[in-house]
Amino acid sequence: MKLGAKTVLGIDISDSRISMALLRRIKNSVKVLKAVSAPIPKGAIKDGCIEEPEVLAKAIKELKSHNKIRARKAAISLSTCSTIVHILDAPKGAPSNIGQFVQKELKSYIALSGKAIAFDFCGIKSGQRSGNRLLAVGGDSKEIALLNVICGQAHLDVQVIEPSILGYIRALYAERIEGKFDNNVLMAVLHGGVLTLCVFRKQMLDFIRVKDISGENTKANELCQWLAGEINAIIQFYDIEVADSSGKWEVTIVADDVQLPEDAAASLSDNIASAVEVRTGQNACRDTIVDYNSCKGEPSALAIGLAMGLLGIRQTGLKVNLVPPESAEVKSAKKQLVFTCVVIAVVIPLLTIAAAMGISRLADKTKKSILDRKQAELTEDISSISKELTFLNQQIELLSERPAEISEILDSRLVLDWAKILNGVRVQTPESVRITELYSVGDNRIVLEGLALTYESARLFEKTLNDLDFINLASLNEVSREDNENGFVMYKINCSLNSEKIKI
Repeated sequence: MKLGAKTVLGIDISDSRISMALLRRIKNSVKVLKAVSAPIPKGAIKDGCIEEPEVLAKAIKELKSHNKIRARKAAISLSTCSTIVHILDAPKGAPSNIGQFVQKELKSYIALSGKAIAFDFCGIKSGQRSGNRLLAVGGDSKEIALLNVICGQAHLDVQVIEPSILGYIRALYAERIEGKFDNNVLMAVLHGGVLTLCVFRKQMLDFIRVKDISGENTKANELCQWLAGEINAIIQFYDIEVADSSGKWEVTIVADDVQLPEDAAASLSDNIASAVEVRTGQNACRDTIVDYNSCKGEPSALAIGLAMGLLGIRQTGLKVNLVPPESAEVKSAKKQLVFTCVVIAVVIPLLTIAAAMGISRLADKTKKSILDRKQAELTEDISSISKELTFLNQQIELLSERPAEISEILDSRLVLDWAKILNGVRVQTPESVRITELYSVGDNRIVLEGLALTYESARLFEKTLNDLDFINLASLNEVSREDNENGFVMYKINCSLNSEKIKI
């Protein structure tokens, strides 16, 4: 989208609400013209997945129409449990296949296992560290394509689809992050069933972690205690493991679509040894640089941040876009078609007069050419199908003669109960350990690779895995800090399986 556009729409679609913010650029300032929201129709979205696309499209369209919002260009947030946001250390030398490297890394996450993924990435300035770092984002391409179709049915021209955390960062960057060279800034956002924790050092994104909170205790007081523990763990890691950490922290917590107790700010300040500011999804707009005084109520900070990206206001350098490439191609084709139609409308009347005598001959020649081409293609298709059918019949005949051998082969294969394995590993994984890859070797061994805060954390993980009844022996084969600029410990654990415990 060209930065000359003056009026754009930011839309946040969560499990519970649709929030919109209509922004307009006025000289060097930005004004919120309208800010509206409405509850998601019951059953339209469940656990972050779109269940009834037609119902959701109708709700978006009606919210726009009821509030007389005519802008078409929009940025949409992506808030699903299968969305991956991660910082990667790029291979040395900036190879030409960097996209393949990012895709391979993202595919290793269990949340995207077996799915066709859409992904994008951008560079991050590395400050005093050597090498380049990348912010990589991935998601289920089917979910993203469906969201794009839904918005199209609601008469929206989607320019950008991005993770919600980037909208929050953009909205709050000027007030909460920009100019903080002496302090580390930690932003914690509760939205869409996940907690996203970001650390900025010298204005640059240095760390990001996304945690599913659907399994956490949702009681407000206990949620506060858990949140304080997660924040303190990151601060402690930086203070101990990062040599050039400033030791000074500012913490901003945004609780969007999550209810915290009224005394949350005081409670969190007592448990976190740093300056703490607590915001809701609505009053977080107080920390944005836009003018929203003419709007009723307080608009969604996330919706504002999404629209700011389209206006090119206060760019953070973190720019990714998961809009399907084919969507852009379709839009380009539509524009070309309109242009072609205009040209035809002007030129054909002139050509008709000049070429009336030759049209009949040209039509006959074209018709014959088309018929000859169709006949040739049909002959090729019939020949190809015939060959495939003959080969298939041969295979069926061959296999039907040896049913006993096939049954013996199938019965000899051990089918692993992956649901039990994955759930057991998940329960035994300590908070200080992250799994980046889990795969099987044969039928009786699995391998886990990932990152840990310390060597002791990796050893603890080895011990807890040995407590599982379906693991005969878990052994820590590799552990090192080599080529890991985050300071994390890289580990590799081999596990031999008790086949009797994990057969289906």
